[in-house]
Amino acid sequence: MNVTFSTLAILLTAAVILHVTEEFLVPGGFVDWYAQLMPPKTEKKNNTGFLVWINTLMMFVCALALYFGNTGLGYSFWYFNASIAAANACFHLWGVLKLKAYSPGVVTGFLLYIPLFVIGTLQLVGTGLFPLHKAIVAIAIGIGYHVFSVIRQAK
Repeated sequence: MNVTFSTLAILLTAAVILHVTEEFLVPGGFVDWYAQLMPPKTEKKNNTGFLVWINTLMMFVCALALYFGNTGLGYSFWYFNASIAAANACFHLWGVLKLKAYSPGVVTGFLLYIPLFVIGTLQLVGTGLFPLHKAIVAIAIGIGYHVFSVIRQAK
């Protein structure tokens, strides 16, 4: 399957927008679900601001991939963002299995993030446009961010 980078960048941007919509608008409820999955140590802890900030950052990185386009920098922004997105889909799936309840974001994560990551990996890494060693670093950062997030929430 040969997909242009422009198409990958637009699809990831659309997937992020749909994912945030699923988490916070339709059906929404991600903040409450996340608090149930990872109960804060204090009642006063509210991470809504952090969640808004991190999702805004993700959309900004999508814009950078679109802006830089078919260049090494564009590939880097896209691949690192797609790795974080794929790890996020796995996080949602883990939460569903742990709570045995729907997670706002699991549908778009599973149906959009994972396939885009796989297609992008085949396209970018498989053709040598994005080096394997950078892909490994991006995947480690994607997983590491979610591990950090869980540890941060537990404090």
